[in-house]
Order: sequence, then structure tokens, then C-alpha cells
Amino acid sequence: MEYAEHKYLQKLIEHASLNFEESHAIMQKFLSGDFNPRLASSILSIIAFKGEQPDELAGFATALTEQMKKFNSPYDDLIDLVGTGDDHKNAFNISTISSIILSILGVKVAKQVRLSTSSGCASGDVLKFLGVNINAEYENKKLCLEQENIVVLSNQDYYNVLEPIKNIESELNIHTILSVLPVMCHPAKVKKIIIGTPDRIRASLIAKVLEITGSIDKAYVLWNEAGYDEIVPIGLTRVFIIEKNNPKKEISLTANDFALSGNYKVGTPIKGGTLETNLQVLDEVDNLIPGIALDAVIMNTALGLRLSGAASSLKLASEMIKGTLKKGDIRKKIEKLAALTN
Repeated sequence: MEYAEHKYLQKLIEHASLNFEESHAIMQKFLSGDFNPRLASSILSIIAFKGEQPDELAGFATALTEQMKKFNSPYDDLIDLVGTGDDHKNAFNISTISSIILSILGVKVAKQVRLSTSSGCASGDVLKFLGVNINAEYENKKLCLEQENIVVLSNQDYYNVLEPIKNIESELNIHTILSVLPVMCHPAKVKKIIIGTPDRIRASLIAKVLEITGSIDKAYVLWNEAGYDEIVPIGLTRVFIIEKNNPKKEISLTANDFALSGNYKVGTPIKGGTLETNLQVLDEVDNLIPGIALDAVIMNTALGLRLSGAASSLKLASEMIKGTLKKGDIRKKIEKLAALTN
């Protein structure tokens, strides 16, 4: 197989891209742990330098989906809201709070979370601080889904097969094709998903990969003109709608489409970054304090309601949220998850 690795490397050196089959084969080799570190480093570096192509990402994603650990769910209507995590905006955990609200409204959510690898604060850090065992046993997770409509799935538990090749990426100290895989390789095999990206190029790439793999029934792949990897009430958000057996659509959304008062100016900050600030914003949203944070959560939750089929329009979805959500509901839900996971 090392001969094949050399062949793939030579192809990349000659400014060509790998096809699906080649990408799938090399990723299988990486996941096995039986690879030449120098060759692997070179392959990852060149792909990162030239830019990942859809067939390459689809091949890598398919191989990982085949070999990663799965969360076996009795439900086939699960959704998730995820961001690629590379917008460098340090906003609060919008998709996690939105996912919790979706579960309050009766939508079943399989929420992927991760822990921060630096001094920042990721979604898993907040939930862990509030007592949720993000590494709970399967039966505990299953109870969360059955009783509270949401299960928290930590990347630590499901992507261990990536560890050998991720060590190579860590040594390179750059983002490679491996970094974006978790948003497309879901442990619960959700059929509906919202994927937020920081720009059109990344959104177009992911949308094309979802079309190639056919693993998702319906997806919203979006980017915001202010650079956020989630829909926010700042400027314009563009959304690719990917649906099986239907052509890809592209739409534009602003806060007005969600029956909100209007957009904030580009450059308006959204707080986040540290655990302390994330907890502060969580409490602001939980107490329904008007502002950019609550509006962002309403928009993401409404998009989730629309994707799930629980609402026929974004405006109706927003009204459903505002008419149902009560002060303290989010904290109460987190407390229930903490009790069920420990």
C-alpha cells in the first residue's frame, strides 16, 4: 500500500486532485494507523495547500463514516445543528442553546459537542461545567433522547479512530482536510442537519460533498456575510438547501424573515470566548433578555424547526418559540440532562 501512497503523493505533486476512490483508499490507510508518517504529512499538507476538492472530502468522509464508532438510535428523525468552528469569532455557543430549545419544543436532537483544545470555550465545556456528563454511557444517553428529546455526543467518544492521523495534523500545526470531517460524519447518522460555515467557498464544498455521499435527506449549509459559521442577525446569511432527489437551491435570509425587528450592523460583536462569558450569555437568553444573543438563538432554533418539519415557515417557527419558551426553561433542561447522565 505504501506504493499506492507514493502514487497518490506524486499525483498531488503534479497539481492534480485525488478522485473519490483514491481518497477513500488513502483515508482507510490513515485510519488503520499503518501508514508512513512522512508520506501522510506530505499528502495532508499538499491537499491543504491546494484546497480540498469535493471528491477528496467525500472519499475521506465516507471512509471515516464506515469506521467510526456509532450512536445507535431508535429514532430516524434526529437533527443536528453544527458549525465548522473555524470562523474565529469567539461567539457564545449558539447552536447548543438552540438545540436545547428545539428539544424543549419537541424536536429530537443529536447534538455533537467538543471540548476546547485551547484557552477558549467550546460547547462541551459549558455543558460539562453545568454538570452534564458529555461522556455518559450509552443507556444514559438513550434515556436523554427518550425523555428529554436531546442527546449530547462528545467528539471524544466517537472519533477515536482518527487519533493516529490527527497526531500528524497536530505536528503540522495547520488545519487539514481532517478538521472539517466531523460535521459530515455524524455518529447518530442524522438525516437532517444544519451546517454553518464561515464563507461561501467552504459552504459550497460541503454542500457538494453531501450531494456526492447522499448520506443526508435534507441539509441547510449556510454562511453569514459577517463571517459567522451560524445564522446571526447581522447582515445577510446565504443558505444552500440540499435535499435528496431535488436540485440544490440557494436562498438569502435576514432577521426580517424570522419576524424579528431587524438586522444589526456588520461589525456588531456577539459575546463569547470564555466560559464565564458563555455562562453569562446563556443566562441572558434563558431570561429572555432582548438583544443580539436572543435573536441569534431564535433564528437558529427557527431554522431547526423548519428543517425538522415542525413549522411551515420561519416566521411561524419564531412565533412558536416566543410563544412557548419561558424564563428558566433552558437551565431546567440542562439540569435534567445532568441528572440523567450521571
